[in-house]
Amino acid sequence: MTDYKKYALGQVENFLYDAMSADATPQEIYDVIKGVVEDNYYTYKVQTEKAYELLALLNGNGKGHIKAYDDYMNTKSTKEKDKVKKWILPVEVDGPSAEYFVTFPDDLLEVANLKEGDQVEWVDQGDGSYLLKKVEQKTLNYNEAILAGYTMTDNDVWLPPDEC
Repeated sequence: MTDYKKYALGQVENFLYDAMSADATPQEIYDVIKGVVEDNYYTYKVQTEKAYELLALLNGNGKGHIKAYDDYMNTKSTKEKDKVKKWILPVEVDGPSAEYFVTFPDDLLEVANLKEGDQVEWVDQGDGSYLLKKVEQKTLNYNEAILAGYTMTDNDVWLPPDEC
């Protein structure tokens, strides 16, 4: 086992110990691990697609030159067309409290990898529409918490620097 591989696997082990001792739920640990794997998968998938397209162009096999390339591009664009990318959601009002809210349909929740309780960021697109982004919360291990200025109380609760 290479030194870096050993180090990286040790970091995963430390993360799991830290997460479990910080009372992270199994679901939260699972969500973090799954999110990292998905991010890695999609990053490499996009890079592979770009490399494939560039290689085809460099070999003189770009659009209109070879059937495999055209099929690949057609399949890619067909899949992208099949995806729902926009939702128009009504803003609703809760009568007694007069608070505004939006109800997310199940397909949006699935595509955005959201569940009840997740934090989201609304990004104004300047055209009356908003981009919805899931806010990922990073879990700090013990050393990171200390370096960031967190303080642990007598009942094992970490307080951020501005609450100490």
